[in-house]
Amino acid sequence: MTEKLCSWDAEPNPRYRLVTTGNVEEVLPGVIKPLTADLINQWDYRFTTRMAEELGVLDLVPTAPPPAMNVLGVVGGRWTLGVAWSMAITSTYQVGGGTDMLQQFVEGEGLTAGQAQDIERAKAARRRIMARWRNAEREIARGAEISTKAYRQAWAREYPRLGADDLLHAIDENIEAVAGLFVSHVIVSVGGAEYTGILGAMLDQHVPKHPPTWVTTLTSALRDVESAKPGKATWDLARAGRQSAVIAAAFAELPAEALLARLAAPVSPAWEAFATRYRELIREYGYRGQRETDPSTSTWDEAPGFLLGALRADMAAPASADPHRKEARAAAARERLEARVESLLPNRVRRQFRETLVMAQRLNRGREGTKANWARACRAFRPPLLEIGRRLVRRGALEQTEDVFFLRLAEVRQFETLDPAAAKAAVRERQEEYRRLEGYRLPGGVFELPTQLVPAGEAAGPGAAALSGQGVSPGKATGPARVIASADAALETEVQPGEVLVLPVFDAPMAPLFVPAAALVVETGGMLSHAAIVAREYGIPAVVGAKYATRVIRDGQVVTVDGDTGTVTLA
Repeated sequence: MTEKLCSWDAEPNPRYRLVTTGNVEEVLPGVIKPLTADLINQWDYRFTTRMAEELGVLDLVPTAPPPAMNVLGVVGGRWTLGVAWSMAITSTYQVGGGTDMLQQFVEGEGLTAGQAQDIERAKAARRRIMARWRNAEREIARGAEISTKAYRQAWAREYPRLGADDLLHAIDENIEAVAGLFVSHVIVSVGGAEYTGILGAMLDQHVPKHPPTWVTTLTSALRDVESAKPGKATWDLARAGRQSAVIAAAFAELPAEALLARLAAPVSPAWEAFATRYRELIREYGYRGQRETDPSTSTWDEAPGFLLGALRADMAAPASADPHRKEARAAAARERLEARVESLLPNRVRRQFRETLVMAQRLNRGREGTKANWARACRAFRPPLLEIGRRLVRRGALEQTEDVFFLRLAEVRQFETLDPAAAKAAVRERQEEYRRLEGYRLPGGVFELPTQLVPAGEAAGPGAAALSGQGVSPGKATGPARVIASADAALETEVQPGEVLVLPVFDAPMAPLFVPAAALVVETGGMLSHAAIVAREYGIPAVVGAKYATRVIRDGQVVTVDGDTGTVTLA
């Protein structure tokens, strides 16, 4: 067995050795704590097995139980995506040639899933997955019900009254729920990518030499996209608060602690009305937070400082930053292009174009809904785990409640009988390993296991007048750069109107930062990354895959972002 890079890494699966940090890094960046890593290992086996069973191809794409990795696994302390498994499962339902849909999510060469050898069997698998694609909206709504109930019940239960078996049952029950919701997320995501690819192929065939941005525009500004909703809701609340001179002045002058005190105990009818709307926003989106599929991190419910910063920025922003107006303009541009493209197509393919377009838009919009459902359910792990942490602190087995996330799942299952001295020593050792791993990273792009860690300071990128990436949201904008070094640093960031956001990774909880921003530059991502989808909804230019952007661009440096060409020009 190959020596692990990190003591809580998953075991490499000999069948599926090709992996990447792309796509998953935007969801859970940085080093992952041991308990979260073990939970991921559990989801991975249940998700991959369930999806293969539902398609009737488990014998073709067999799965290995923990501690092995199939498609989701921790390597070098960081979350990776199994490219080999993804291509293998995708191949089982390909009947008309291969597909390169994976390249819409991650960077790499040769990411093409081939056509299945048994065509009749592939047709049966395709019928099954297409039925899921057609019923996606119903499935997403059901997932929202399941995950909302799980999250709200998790935070409402009186855990001090529960016995150990009940606490562990809550964790095991949620592992199953998360796995099922992740099946929905993957099925909807690959469907959106596949229909987007078909759409592009139709344009290439029937409208040769069309601008490359057409596919992007046709799948942009879809309205009602889940990951864009928190930013729009925050804007609406901020603009309502701005109508009161007292509230506007408080947000301009008071620290977060004082604002929270006013919201908890309103001192006037205006504050009471604002606090009521704030509570409604928190009830709807309080499960959000940085690294939102990681139960070791706090939610907006627990730590609303980021949300207060977004409200403060939105109150100061000009009316031109209104995300509703931006979305409406982008939607109008999309609708004009839809009509233009249809007029250019031969009559015989117009119906196919309309059907393909509807499915691409529906599934790309739906992907953000399934992601939200999955994230919401992941947050339901946190309350029972914190209760176990509190009990271990009382027993002298942990120094702090949050240290529970440095235990392994097997230790958590035996928490009542853990030796206090041994538990503390294990936590200290893993915390030191965690800090050491922060100084390293995995290779970029797609790589094969086993691999080696690379010092984080290497490959800082040469000085350059411009950076290149992939343009994923059209338009051009110039402004001073706001360089945000990490997902955690975003918690302390208040974006000023007209700034260009420069990030290593992006995930949906950062969406409120987009509202006052002029443009977006991200080091990772693809056409269907969360950054790309949200930027298109807000109608701001965006470039993803801009390597070393956070290290080459200086904070405050004026940059020009061209979302059509994928270039970032430095002044």
